[in-house]
Amino acid sequence: MNPFEIGLKKYFSDEQLSKIRAQKIGIAGAGGLGSNSAHVLVRCGFKNFEILDSDIIDASNLNRQLFFSDEVGLPKAETLKKRLLSINQDLNITIHHVRWTKENGDQFFHSCDFIMECFDRAENKHALVNFYHDKTQFLISGNGVAGIGLEHKLTIKKHGNIYIIGDGTSNVLDGTPPLAPSVIGCSAKMAEIVLELTLA
Repeated sequence: MNPFEIGLKKYFSDEQLSKIRAQKIGIAGAGGLGSNSAHVLVRCGFKNFEILDSDIIDASNLNRQLFFSDEVGLPKAETLKKRLLSINQDLNITIHHVRWTKENGDQFFHSCDFIMECFDRAENKHALVNFYHDKTQFLISGNGVAGIGLEHKLTIKKHGNIYIIGDGTSNVLDGTPPLAPSVIGCSAKMAEIVLELTLA
């Protein structure tokens, strides 16, 4: 057991840590929602991840994603894996540097207890949720996290085993910028739901 995992024992019981470490988390998208959700989950003790993302890091991502200036141009999934391992060196992380489609969807997220939908575009979000909702125990989706202001309050909507977190209205495609407060806040709430369901 490494120092990070020893430190967690101050906050979680052995029974709780056993439940947390038994979960496998699939993360579709390693950008704003995915990178920050993964970061929070690792700090809660989760160890088993499958992360899919086809993008490389762009300078415009740095305002809200878990990456740094010297990583611009690198693949998001691979870079996120390295960053997470710097928190806990004993993680089990599988990465896929590919674009997800309905045609190749059967290749990913087998035996995941949770699948986290963290894509940018609405059509991709809907396609992934529809594809996996009956293939996993829980599916967590982030939706509507652009802009800033009190009108953009996060809500949680539950439909069967699907949890949708976001303000339900904002959209980057209408020119509203994705900013750190809303994106990171939604990411943390997505991770919190995974933790809460795990320990229920």
